[in-house]
Amino acid sequence: MNDESTLIAKAKAGDREALNTLISNYWQPVYRLIYHRLGNEDDARELTQDTLMKAFRALPRYQILTVPFKRYLQRIAVNLVTDFWRKNGRMPKAYDIAEYQEFIVDRSERPEEYALRLENEQQIARLVEGLPEDQRQAIKLRVILGLSIRDTALQMNRTEPAVKMLQQRALKNLRNQFIRNCTEQEG
Repeated sequence: MNDESTLIAKAKAGDREALNTLISNYWQPVYRLIYHRLGNEDDARELTQDTLMKAFRALPRYQILTVPFKRYLQRIAVNLVTDFWRKNGRMPKAYDIAEYQEFIVDRSERPEEYALRLENEQQIARLVEGLPEDQRQAIKLRVILGLSIRDTALQMNRTEPAVKMLQQRALKNLRNQFIRNCTEQEG
């Protein structure tokens, strides 16, 4: 039995410490998943709390071997986000749970894979931070938060064509910076 299974079994039996450990292990990844879909910190915090509350209330019915715990939490989070959009008069685009695998860290990831992934993420973050402010903001809103062009234009107080142009320029700059960095590392 792995550590997660032991924690789940203890939490099912009423062990508060095990429950708190599960919450601290999964709170941040669930929050990132929800924030990515909503783009609003307050709503994301609230839905994260709702996700965890719903999951832990139903924990006695959770079967460890049926569905991995991270997928169990993902499904609850995605359903709550969908309900949120319906309740607020907007329908989210259809999406597959598989596209969120990078948001929930797999505890079985080997240390060297984790180190390489973290290094790549940090390099991309540095490259994005090196962009001019308007391009950086366009990339953060469009690519990182996943906002539509319309919503990004509203956030930035720009026209939709202007946002498209900023995004294209930013991606071109990122590509050029990345190529330049790779060339420098090889040389």
